[in-house]
Amino acid sequence: MSQNVSDTYSIDDVIDISELRKEYIRLLDKGISEQELVNISDDLFSLGLTVYSKKYSFDSIIYNSVSNSFLDSNISLYPEQVKLIAEINNSDALIISAPTSFGKTFCVFEYIARHKPQNVVLIVPTLALVDEYLKKIISKYKESFKIYKKYINFDPETKIDYDAYNLFILTHDKVVENNSYNLIKNIDFLVIDEVYKLQKEENNDRVLILNLAYYYLSKMAKKYVLLAPFISDVEDRDKLNKVPKLFKTNFSPVVNELEIIDVKDKDEKQKYVNQILSQHTKEKTLIYFPTVVEIPNFVNENIVKNFPKINIKDKNILSFIKWVKDEIHEDWYVVKAMERGFLIHNGQLLNNGFRMYQLDLYDKSKEFYNLLCTSTILEGVNLSAKNIIITSPSRFRNKFDAFDFYNLVGRTGRLYQHYLGYAFYLKEKDDPNYNINDAIKKIKFEATDISEDFDFYTKDDSECVQYQQFIEKLNITSNEYKENIGAKFKIKRISDTYEKFIAEKDNLIHELEIIKNNNERTRGILIEILYRIINYNENRNFVIRFNSFIINKLINKNRLKVKTIINHALTYNKNSPPNIDYIISTTLRLKSSYIEHEFYSMCKIIMFFMKCSNINEDLIEIINQKVLSGIEFIYFSNSKCKKTLKDLGIYEYDIEKIVNVIGNNLDNVNDIYEALKNNNFEGLNFISEYIISRL
Repeated sequence: MSQNVSDTYSIDDVIDISELRKEYIRLLDKGISEQELVNISDDLFSLGLTVYSKKYSFDSIIYNSVSNSFLDSNISLYPEQVKLIAEINNSDALIISAPTSFGKTFCVFEYIARHKPQNVVLIVPTLALVDEYLKKIISKYKESFKIYKKYINFDPETKIDYDAYNLFILTHDKVVENNSYNLIKNIDFLVIDEVYKLQKEENNDRVLILNLAYYYLSKMAKKYVLLAPFISDVEDRDKLNKVPKLFKTNFSPVVNELEIIDVKDKDEKQKYVNQILSQHTKEKTLIYFPTVVEIPNFVNENIVKNFPKINIKDKNILSFIKWVKDEIHEDWYVVKAMERGFLIHNGQLLNNGFRMYQLDLYDKSKEFYNLLCTSTILEGVNLSAKNIIITSPSRFRNKFDAFDFYNLVGRTGRLYQHYLGYAFYLKEKDDPNYNINDAIKKIKFEATDISEDFDFYTKDDSECVQYQQFIEKLNITSNEYKENIGAKFKIKRISDTYEKFIAEKDNLIHELEIIKNNNERTRGILIEILYRIINYNENRNFVIRFNSFIINKLINKNRLKVKTIINHALTYNKNSPPNIDYIISTTLRLKSSYIEHEFYSMCKIIMFFMKCSNINEDLIEIINQKVLSGIEFIYFSNSKCKKTLKDLGIYEYDIEKIVNVIGNNLDNVNDIYEALKNNNFEGLNFISEYIISRL
């Protein structure tokens, strides 16, 4: 290379210093000699790219010698990270807005490692992020966090010594469940990740839950931090607790390049996907789809036809594929994809352990380079992807804005692995154009927006018209509403469910009386009526009957094997059976989240509606005995140890076997991990053995 970048560019020549920084990173990506690196090392240092200037300039040598990470002695923090950690230390409340590749979570862990706050609460949106945090805290940065007892579940029976060091990693659902925010007595440091999810959405119950979690925990916390990808500000910050400062930076040690490819239709889109993959073999690539259903379609219509089976040499991977065929089905699209070198990540896989295995293979395996994924990949999961192919922005295009789009683009590139990340947007004629300037936006939390739902739970004197009307209709008090219905669902959802309950009440009572008077009567029709009430917008009778049929099988206390349920479902409608991928996806979706959370919670609310309607207690108890008890048994609702094992990724069929060895009294992750590592277990499923082996 004959020309130094500094001969061509100067800070005065650019509007934004970040553009100059990008040019240097692009130059590094092309590959330069050590002497050329020495020539530009002072420029790199001046731009804050000390991670690249390293030992090549005198200033860098001095700087890197005093900026070593407490977490990893092989890493020197770059100046923006040092600045952020100091800001965390000096602020009682802080919102951090920085690009995906900045290392926000690393800075949070670095702060904890340096300053050792005593009781730490980390709130994340998904179990996948719980696992990612645990991997770093328990494995990668073990020494820095060894003084902490770690919890991923919390209930009234959890005994916490707040004079010791405790670290809670919880999804926001678990914070609001059972009013857990009232159970945590002391918080020295609170972190809420992916905080843009606090932005109000009228029909999103989870947004209310997250805002309530933030509201209650931030009041209690001595110090809190909110993490966001890139926002310009949070509106009405002065109304938030402790009035958080905003730390905003566009610094990134990697560059994300975007290429827009105009396509005519789906067939041409598939052709371009294949072309891009052929040009980027042996490079980690994400292929993004806006909905789960598009992935099996893509596998069956494109991958199976155009990609031959690969020669998998790793016996562990072969054992996994064989196990999936035996446990779920040999014709499942995930099997077909893996046999051809593609991995899958979405919300409709078997369990958390299954997702972990797919992500670990993607990160570490030399046999798998491509991952088919949905928006679950946006929720903080860090992968070493060099490329992403965006097949389509979103099914709900009006909601999928530039912020979401560039959040996807930002999933490419990774410090120490890829200087550049490449995003390929396959744009059809009606797909929107996205501008990077529109991606950095102000957001407004439901906590400070006009929200009856939020006000009802946080203001004793609030005048919430919808709530008051509903409470009068049921002839109950506000406290009875909060105690029996809770904060999991917004008032509109509860009101609409109640109207459907009234419409179905006679059918429900009639079925309960039949069950009461006939011991041979099964619960199938009862589940169908409950499902119809809960899913009041669903008017397709086949979907209602089929999903109810699957739910009935899934909550069988004999824990039917998934493949057994799928084979039963194949015979459900002999004249016109659904395709195998629809059956499997439906079964796993209902199994992995819907039954445990939405269906169970709504059944309890329906029982409360029945009580308010003065329906006989004996009939109400039938729902408890026939439905809820099965769900509680299958999902280990009454055992914190078993539930933690399940959330850690242990396959449910193995949990009783494990508890028979380690006991049922362990409640923190430290003790459970040690028990799993130090005992032998026989006859475990592949996923359970894998989860234990990765400890």
